[in-house]
Amino acid sequence: MGLFGTTMGIMSGVARGTASASMWTGNMIYTALQNARTKKEIRALYKHASDANFQNRAVAILPGISKQQLLLTSGEPDDNDVYDYQSQSGTAALDYIWGETNTPGSVIVSGGQSKERVCALIPFVHKAQTENIPVIALHTGNADLEHMIQNHSRAVEFVSRKGFFYDVFRGMPVDDIAFLLYETMPSDTATPAAESLLRALIEVLLLTDGKITLHNLAAFPLITLKSKIDAMQKGGLLSDDEYDEINHYCMAGSSDTDAVRIFLNRLNRQSEAIYGKPLSNFSNIKRMLNQKGVVAIDVGSSGNELLVTLVLNHLLLLQGQGKEFAVLLDNIPISRHEKISDLLRGHPYAISSQDFISSLFGGGQRGDDLFSEITGNVNTTVLFRHASGTTCQKWSDHLGKYRKIRIRYNIAQNNAFMNTSNSRGLSVDEADEPRIRAETLGKLADGLACIHSIDGILIAEVKDS
Repeated sequence: MGLFGTTMGIMSGVARGTASASMWTGNMIYTALQNARTKKEIRALYKHASDANFQNRAVAILPGISKQQLLLTSGEPDDNDVYDYQSQSGTAALDYIWGETNTPGSVIVSGGQSKERVCALIPFVHKAQTENIPVIALHTGNADLEHMIQNHSRAVEFVSRKGFFYDVFRGMPVDDIAFLLYETMPSDTATPAAESLLRALIEVLLLTDGKITLHNLAAFPLITLKSKIDAMQKGGLLSDDEYDEINHYCMAGSSDTDAVRIFLNRLNRQSEAIYGKPLSNFSNIKRMLNQKGVVAIDVGSSGNELLVTLVLNHLLLLQGQGKEFAVLLDNIPISRHEKISDLLRGHPYAISSQDFISSLFGGGQRGDDLFSEITGNVNTTVLFRHASGTTCQKWSDHLGKYRKIRIRYNIAQNNAFMNTSNSRGLSVDEADEPRIRAETLGKLADGLACIHSIDGILIAEVKDS
């Protein structure tokens, strides 16, 4: 893919070539133009201004990109705000996303089509696997993402209808199972009584079925739980102490029987809609994390609130147990789930979304605060074409501005007989200009992306050779 040969050569060459250009300011160029006497001197000063703009703006456009398409030209042809940088790499955009090291840094990919975004995620998954960092990918049924992960990971487990069944409670003690279910319950029904009833149900199922799944939790008739506990004591399956403990939990939670039943049925329906009925093909996420592989978990529609919450709680529990992994979120609405911030904090992550900005607003959290928190830890941002003008403006503001130098200069000469006169018009000014205009992000062609990293901005085609 050309990911190693010319990595970072694109912008580092620009930085070296124009290191001195950034010293030129509008005032310096104005003074020099006042003293200029020849066209050669004037052309050199124009070149200094252009190089200074390039250095300050830190934007490179690869050859073949339409300047008019990018809407980066001003009214004056000589005041062109598009810069070309030659690159021999066939995958310059991926080279730039890859960066100088193999260490995976956090990345946001927004806009464009699904295949485009997936292509831009290749360096994140590939680098994590190169550095022996396991990856958890949560997605809403993205087949392109699963195909890419298959090609860029040493070991992979797909949790989906066609892959493994989501065996969330594998190897968990009773306390963790009860806590996980309680944390997943909607806040208006998560009460101490509900937690007690869940614990009693879990104890009974472990003794009778030998395991806990979403299916057998939902299938158990809660109204018969008390009589089942009594029958188990009479049959010798429970000692007196065990009976007292489980019966206590059951009685303490009897007032919330309906709420627990409704919760378990809803959670199981969402699970079966994505993974089908539980068969023998169960997931083993802990094993895959130990093997430093990739686990891709399909959560179906973003409307599966309970299922997504369960997965997030499960991953937070694994992190609390010392499991380290990178996180990839694909089209998961960020603001709808407050625990996403906890999951991402302190770990490398990738967020891929049709519109990252819109996923931050309309949820329970304030969009601007969440935007600042997430983008503040991002090394690279890859922006494809966006249809929303509000989104384009938000990203344009985020990418910042630079001090652009503009020159207006002309010389009029009159060498008539016995009457020679010279006049010159001179104007040099500096103004704040967006590094990338909002309209640029709305007019990018298919495959073109604006890639922003700590080293600058590159507009190039994202493709996998």
